[in-house]
Amino acid sequence: MITYEKVLVLKNISLFEKASELALSDLISVAEEKMLKSGEVLLPKGQSNDALYIVLSGLLEMGVNKKNQEFGPRQIIGETTVFSPATLEGEVKAKEKTFVLKINSQQLYRIMALHPTLAYSFLEELSRRVRLAEKKD
Repeated sequence: MITYEKVLVLKNISLFEKASELALSDLISVAEEKMLKSGEVLLPKGQSNDALYIVLSGLLEMGVNKKNQEFGPRQIIGETTVFSPATLEGEVKAKEKTFVLKINSQQLYRIMALHPTLAYSFLEELSRRVRLAEKKD
């Protein structure tokens, strides 16, 4: 997948939809690409995480307390831990061949400093999610 295709994928994710294409292109340029085989562990249970993972293709599964959550294309793992590292409660592994982008916190901060629209996009979406979670309680 070329950079332009990755930018289009990111533009269709609520966390990035208001960020400029230049900001997303710069973000992609610092991202680590990871291809996982089916069954391969991306993040082991109990590991501290300070990165954001964007699923470009395939399917990830996170198991926590006998509940499994799946993450497919255009879904993200770590959008909160990238700002505040936390220990994972469950293991994250590929259910099938999966292609992800990994962006660690330092890389994200650097790109956000260069492109404030990316930071605003994150803040807006995370604030929206907090409001939704509060309504559920």
